[in-house]
Amino acid sequence: MGVFFHFISFIYLKNFFILFFALVGFYCGIDLLLNFKDLPASANLILLYILFVGFSAVTYILPISLIFALVLSLLTMIRNNELVSLYALGLSKNKVIIYPFLWALLFCFIYVGLNFTSFAYANEYKRSILKNGVLNKKSSDIFLKFNEEFVYIKSLDEGLAKKLKIFSLKDGNLSHFIQANRALFNENSWLLEEGNITYIPKEFILGENGYKSEKFANLETLEGFKPKLAKSVASGKEYSIYDAYHSLILFDSQGLNTRNLKITLYKLIFAPFFAPFLMLMMYYYFPVIARFFNLAFVAFVAFVVTLVVWGGLFVFLRLSENGVISGEFGIILPNLLLAFFALFISYKKC
Repeated sequence: MGVFFHFISFIYLKNFFILFFALVGFYCGIDLLLNFKDLPASANLILLYILFVGFSAVTYILPISLIFALVLSLLTMIRNNELVSLYALGLSKNKVIIYPFLWALLFCFIYVGLNFTSFAYANEYKRSILKNGVLNKKSSDIFLKFNEEFVYIKSLDEGLAKKLKIFSLKDGNLSHFIQANRALFNENSWLLEEGNITYIPKEFILGENGYKSEKFANLETLEGFKPKLAKSVASGKEYSIYDAYHSLILFDSQGLNTRNLKITLYKLIFAPFFAPFLMLMMYYYFPVIARFFNLAFVAFVAFVVTLVVWGGLFVFLRLSENGVISGEFGIILPNLLLAFFALFISYKKC
């Protein structure tokens, strides 16, 4: 079985890497042609921009590269009579497809693993270089609710916030607010510097104490309010799986709408997995020999089916993001249906 594994895997992986890098290069080339005039005059930033464009292209290119690689591999094996020879040597249809299927699953899991890291923010870094000429974009005018406090940040750059204001509520009323010129994120909380606290009485009574203001040099507050979460929530566009999960917990604890965050998680985790199961479904409809079939037409049909399914899933994804349908119906259900039918066909054909 080791010989068959190496033989089939070599053909599939060769076609996959050729297609994958060719499509990524094509994507980067088109993007550079469209945006070259807006790029900064820095070779380092241009190289980083190309790198992040390539990373952002993986989301779209990986699934179709996995499927197209199988189509090309099968066509090569059919044309050279290698597929029928494998069957003649005692391999079942399931044993032939299992190796490309497992490779495709592995690449999908690698993609999901990368989405736990800063890889998921490639689009954000790309836009920052293109629009601002810097790698790290400073978020501005952030206003968020955190526990019983409303937080306004004039400018946020990684762990440094400038012109920060915190409005604290108690029993639905404003109890005090804090102003600070700058704040630094330290492990799990923020250290405010050079600010003041203004206390507001619960009831305004003539002759009693009114507003009370105190200055401070340093004040630690906002425990658990992470800068990456603040930037992601403020932008509302890019999340890693890790940040999306923690943002989901934060939003849920604040009683806020978590629909967009759930869709982001579904997209990052489930979206690419249609490719291995569509591969499994298509494989069983390929001919064994080329004598009685037009392989060019077979390849054309396979490519069209791939693009139609991929386009349909992309439409469902966009409908989910726009709130037309739920994320469960638009992202999870189509992938589960594809997996069910693929495994059912595999069981029937074994």
